[in-house]
Amino acid sequence: MGTVDGDSENYSIGLNNGARRRVVLTGVGAVSPAGPESKAHLSGLLAGRSAARELTEDWFAPFAKSIGAPVDSVTPAAGLPRHVAYADLAITEALAEAGLDAEELAGTHLVTSTAIGASVELETAFRDASVIPPGWFGFDLVTERAREQHKVGRHGWSMTLSTGCTAGLDALGTGYDAVAAGRARRVLVVSAEATMCPIVLAAFQKIGALSNRDVEAERASAPFSRQRDGFVLGEGAAAVLLEDAELATARGAQPLLEVLGWASVSSAYHMTRIRRSGEDIAASIRQALDDAGLPPDAVESIDAHGTSTPLNDASETAAYHDVFGARANRLPVVAQKGVTGHALGASNLLEIAGLARYLPGGALPPTANTTAETLDADLDVVLDEPRLAEPEIVVKTSSGFSGIHSAAVLRRIS
Repeated sequence: MGTVDGDSENYSIGLNNGARRRVVLTGVGAVSPAGPESKAHLSGLLAGRSAARELTEDWFAPFAKSIGAPVDSVTPAAGLPRHVAYADLAITEALAEAGLDAEELAGTHLVTSTAIGASVELETAFRDASVIPPGWFGFDLVTERAREQHKVGRHGWSMTLSTGCTAGLDALGTGYDAVAAGRARRVLVVSAEATMCPIVLAAFQKIGALSNRDVEAERASAPFSRQRDGFVLGEGAAAVLLEDAELATARGAQPLLEVLGWASVSSAYHMTRIRRSGEDIAASIRQALDDAGLPPDAVESIDAHGTSTPLNDASETAAYHDVFGARANRLPVVAQKGVTGHALGASNLLEIAGLARYLPGGALPPTANTTAETLDADLDVVLDEPRLAEPEIVVKTSSGFSGIHSAAVLRRIS
């Protein structure tokens, strides 16, 4: 990576974007099926312990098969939509770690994201027209909650992205661009989903995206396994604070990761399917590396989208071989959705939160439910138990409906 003379520690050069501020993560929060905060989330990942279960609630009684990975550890306060409750806890954790004062909080900008918004509340209202629950109008309550409850962004701008299953990574990239360009000192990025309701389960069952094989719920999500047949719905929220590296250093903050670049491409191929060749995923990775000013040879590990669907995992495998060539089967690959299920728009930011916890610890989490005997990819997927490793440069990939593919390049801070 190049530098700018006279201020080499605070600027980097991407091949496309010229001189930019360095951007670091200084606070992380996570609420996932593995636990109500990021350390519990990390413990679940390192244990390779799936959080999926049978959905036995009355809502799901009409379904012949209903499994998911819900956030059972959180009971929302009365009147607080589930996705907002998850976001609330994630924001609290991220801001506590970042340690901002009141003035810094007020000047922090906000980027929130979701794929499905307040679906639980919408279904409640649909079933009983006399009930108009809080949150029925969408995701803006997360922004409102951040401002009123956490005093974030009162003097800053805010936006909400809804780009499907890449939304969390797209929100991260949007915040990164603002800080890197000097348009913002700090951006709080939040992504949240509450998916455990019949309309969401039915929609994904209808298009054949969910696992339907006859195994225990906790074994259903098996990324890169030849036994995979679909994903398991997950849910949760993540929050990360992006900050100008120079300002973070000046106030004594301890950075967790550095964001080096990102990219998003649209294939215009199909509403729900992706090309088996992986060429669009490969394009997003190449453009992210280009944005970071790094060659493919600099990458030392991959955190995959890894949904456990036959097409996605095959396409990702092809993309990694396309970009990394002969090195593809020597790069450690982590697939977190075997533990958490697929939290749709929140999944990628949850996985960034996982990265921010597992990379500094020097152990890569194993891929749940996939073994050497069932592995269906010519890749070095981390299996069975945590692997001791300290990769410096990691690529995070994601894909979503309508042909969106996004990728980010991250650096572990020693």
